[in-house]
Amino acid sequence: MHQNSSSGTIVAVCSSPTSGVPKYPAPEVSVGIHGIDGDFHASPINKHKKSGEEEPNTRHLTIIARESVQTVASELGIQLPPGSIGENVLVEGMGDLAQINVGDILRLGTEVSIKITSQNRPCATLNVYHNNIIKSFLGRRGVTAMVLEIGILRPGDSVELLQT
Repeated sequence: MHQNSSSGTIVAVCSSPTSGVPKYPAPEVSVGIHGIDGDFHASPINKHKKSGEEEPNTRHLTIIARESVQTVASELGIQLPPGSIGENVLVEGMGDLAQINVGDILRLGTEVSIKITSQNRPCATLNVYHNNIIKSFLGRRGVTAMVLEIGILRPGDSVELLQT
């Protein structure tokens, strides 16, 4: 795995109006207070809970390292283009993101700030790509976050880790 760094670059921004994978790369996305406008996960309520089990959404955005995706794709002998792992933001230059802690702040581009809510666990939807993909992504599927400041994101924008 590449060396961890406190800054990097956005490689792709992705969204999808439906649940599951993939999400689809776009030239830019508008990040609202609950996530990327038009994305399935952009909501004040966690959409993965059964009805009657309503809870606040703490997963407005999912951020994954390109380095992790490339490593897993190479290990499994498969192609994983941007958005295939369900990420909203694919970044490079920051290692596998395992050094990022809950509560840390990421500055994305010049406008958007997000607060990390968890290390992201791989889920069963990824099995469409390979039977061992969940195991391969354990500990390196990136982070989830809540939006603090809204704005526009584009590939090529900077990413900066502001540890709390």
